Amino acid sequence: MTGRILHKVVDASHVLKPVGDVRVTHGPILNQFLQHLNQIDILKSVIVDLSDTNCLDSTALGFLAKIAIATQAQFGFKPTLLFGHEDVHRVIASMGFDEIFVILKASNDGYADMAELVADQITEEGLRDQVLDAHKTLMQLNHRNFEAFRDLVCALEAQCPESDQKSLRATG
Repeated sequence: MTGRILHKVVDASHVLKPVGDVRVTHGPILNQFLQHLNQIDILKSVIVDLSDTNCLDSTALGFLAKIAIATQAQFGFKPTLLFGHEDVHRVIASMGFDEIFVILKASNDGYADMAELVADQITEEGLRDQVLDAHKTLMQLNHRNFEAFRDLVCALEAQCPESDQKSLRATG
């Protein structure tokens, strides 16, 4: 099943609903959502509803972590993450998401009238940079993640010019 990202705003609350298989190609969409959150002044809640999510790759997980970290830093609260499938719950728990989200089992209520988010065009280099940043975020959550994604991050950094590698190390 192909994935998509749905979104709805209710008052000053944002509901983000990844549906199906959410992978690296959805990174630009999640990055735009993150940028949007950074530009708003009032936010009551962020709910990430994974009840219809079958699969999240590590890039998508990294972006969800970035959204949680940004929400906590800018607005002072943890977003809520709703899960449906137990295998998705195992993955998010293994990533240390219980430290950055309030995690709850999803009810069957769902959200009506959600719009699909789409991303602007992105270059291959821009996508690689987003993938790198998402994985660095996961690495910062715990030592297990650091070990799991270190080789991938090193490989992605090796594709960068040497000057870029120095700046990436400074931010990671």
